[in-house]
Amino acid sequence: MGQQTARATEGASSYYFPGASGTFAVAIAPEPGFMMFNQMLFLNAKASKAVLRGHVHLEVKADAVYDYVGGFYTLEKPLLGGRFQIGGAVPVGYVHTKAGIDTTLGSRNDSDSSSNFGDSMIVPALYWKTGDFHFKVAETVFIPTGGYSTGNLANVGRNYWGFDTSLAMTWLSTKTGTEISIIPGIMFNTKNTDTDYQSGNEFHLDFMVNQFLAKNFALGVQGYYYRQVSGDSGSGAKLGDFEGEALGLGPALFWMPDFGGGKLSLIVKWLHDLDHTHRMEGDYGQFLVSYTF
Repeated sequence: MGQQTARATEGASSYYFPGASGTFAVAIAPEPGFMMFNQMLFLNAKASKAVLRGHVHLEVKADAVYDYVGGFYTLEKPLLGGRFQIGGAVPVGYVHTKAGIDTTLGSRNDSDSSSNFGDSMIVPALYWKTGDFHFKVAETVFIPTGGYSTGNLANVGRNYWGFDTSLAMTWLSTKTGTEISIIPGIMFNTKNTDTDYQSGNEFHLDFMVNQFLAKNFALGVQGYYYRQVSGDSGSGAKLGDFEGEALGLGPALFWMPDFGGGKLSLIVKWLHDLDHTHRMEGDYGQFLVSYTF
């Protein structure tokens, strides 16, 4: 991968947020019952070129904060030999975007900000276990409920559906507390009918190497690999069918404080892009608080 201009998928980004789906013990089945969470995602990124509101923009810079509030319910009765869980979340987001655009009168700079509800998500999942190995199959459905307008440079919503199928695999040593996890997934996108932009399908791989120093505390080195596996299309894809690729890495921390009685957990994570092609380059942060009832 080389340091080339970022062009693939609409806005040079997508529903896939690096590192958001994987942190600690990702494929280990939760206990039956209800769990609520609040997940904040932070983005600071840039692209030399991207298609926004149906036009090619130059030197795009974006800052965003998404706050997802949601919950999951895990059934006690086994399903297909595993443990079934279903849940979802609704985000509130803030996006600030700066970009340049070429016109018949020359180049000009533009900026825009937006605060609104984002696109909702529903996630059914099924967990299995054999020895120290754990597995999870999940389907994340992104629903275009967020604020979106073709007249805005900055949009919290994306205005199309996304379907992300993933398989998480975790090996956790009960003797040493060492964890190795991977989450390969494939994302299928529908067309943004307002811009006639069909973002290509996307492969992504999240990976984690974590060490539990105590039952309630762990540190990890985590990362992601992303590759668009089909080109963009439609009249809105003004930069052609270029396919994106990116790689990032960073530290993560897990803490289950004593005052939470074992029901409260906190996760902090930061990833930095090491390389990219045809995609936004930047930093991705995550702060997750969850509580199990």
